[in-house]
Amino acid sequence: MTPINPAGDDAPVLEPGLTKKRILICDDEEPIRLLLAEALQDSYDIVEAANGRDALRLATKEHIDLIIIDIKMPQVHGLEAIERIRERDSNVPIIICSAYPLMEDDIVVKTSDIAAFITKPIDIESLKSRITELIGR
Repeated sequence: MTPINPAGDDAPVLEPGLTKKRILICDDEEPIRLLLAEALQDSYDIVEAANGRDALRLATKEHIDLIIIDIKMPQVHGLEAIERIRERDSNVPIIICSAYPLMEDDIVVKTSDIAAFITKPIDIESLKSRITELIGR
């Protein structure tokens, strides 16, 4: 039996009973969230959060396969959100996406058990490749 692609386009076709992996995108800048969501939505189920507090709520209530999170955000700082997520789930891969490339060398970032650190502007193809390495398609 040939799987049916309900999107009717070139989106990946899932075998019956399989679901897309879920990615949480957390960034206070809506254009960044939209860019990432648009780039990843054909291959992954996307959940968005505009701040660290919402990211924490979603990460604890939803099954999330990977998190892409900004560092400098209102309400709950990205590093605090990562620390609190790690208290609940030490296995979910986390990619920090920041406009501050020097933050990658920050000791707090280095001890946060992150899977990758990417800088803005985002190289989408490089990000997709890293995500595939971490969680597959």
